[in-house]
Amino acid sequence: MAVKDALRFPPTDVTPIFDLFRGNFATELLAASVAHLHVFDVLNERPLSFDELQSRLALSERATQVLVTGLCAMQLLTRRLNGGIDLTPLARNHLVSTSQFSVGGYISLAAQSAGTLALVERLKSDRPEGAESAQGAAFIFREGSESAMDREDSARFLTLSLAGRAWNVAPRFADVLPAGQPGKVLKDNSGSSGRVLLDVAGGSGIYTMAVLQKHPTWRGIIFDRPEVLKTAAELADETGVRDRLVFHAGDMWADPFPPADDILLSNVLHDWDRPQCARLVAKATSGLPEGGRLLIHDVLLNSDLTGPLEIALYSLALFSLTEGRAYSLAEYRGWIAGADLRYVDCIPTAAHGHLILSEKV
Repeated sequence: MAVKDALRFPPTDVTPIFDLFRGNFATELLAASVAHLHVFDVLNERPLSFDELQSRLALSERATQVLVTGLCAMQLLTRRLNGGIDLTPLARNHLVSTSQFSVGGYISLAAQSAGTLALVERLKSDRPEGAESAQGAAFIFREGSESAMDREDSARFLTLSLAGRAWNVAPRFADVLPAGQPGKVLKDNSGSSGRVLLDVAGGSGIYTMAVLQKHPTWRGIIFDRPEVLKTAAELADETGVRDRLVFHAGDMWADPFPPADDILLSNVLHDWDRPQCARLVAKATSGLPEGGRLLIHDVLLNSDLTGPLEIALYSLALFSLTEGRAYSLAEYRGWIAGADLRYVDCIPTAAHGHLILSEKV
């Protein structure tokens, strides 16, 4: 069997396809804001602080944040220097119901669409899609909750679905990841070795497989649910690195992590709310040796949480499917500092991704 090259760069940039795929959230957020939450009429009375707007809309902090971020990215809301949230002229002229030039009725044509109603329910409940279902939410591993990743058929489908993105992004990730010093966790007979990379909630494991293909002396550990690891093992065979990979089944919230020189959280933290993110970063780094690195790989909102639009729409998708959202570099750096790590760098990868590198000193 020919070895599949996880370091092969795609011949074209897939990013526009991802952006188009998430475009439905622009329509749904706009219709929800006009026809169900009446955001623009509320703010037409006067600018409000974030907390005041959250109270008026009767939403959670997370729901209000993804809503405000999305509408700011659409250039319909603006954040003032004093922190207040106000309408832009575009919104005041065309989305306030009393305006002569309002197109709110036209936007409301989508008010009863399945997507809009689902988003309204997610915003009001602050719970991901499927959380109330007996089948469970796909990405939730909380104790007492069912997850689609615990069932063979759905775990395989979802893992391979997410692998499509990884094949496109992993070559760039492996290319920009600094090699670092020789590892301390695992030594070979010569007394030196490559690093050991622990991929937490690693899914398909393709990011780690690309790194192992680039660094023949490195070892990898994929930590995930048992059904997910079955698919990862098949992909390890295809990429020719199975002899350097360990598949460690466990619950990332309850079970200890195996020792490693580097710990990777790729597209993981965006599945969780801020307290859980801080907890997971602290747990992941507590066992790192001196010189060990935390590798966070994710998309980034800008510092004032007003865009860019592509990431704001992705954040809405994350909000709808998980307990998280997209975060800014400042938010990630806060969790890194809270875990007593030294921030090193933020390096763009592909498809809006960034590698945020920090080190234990």
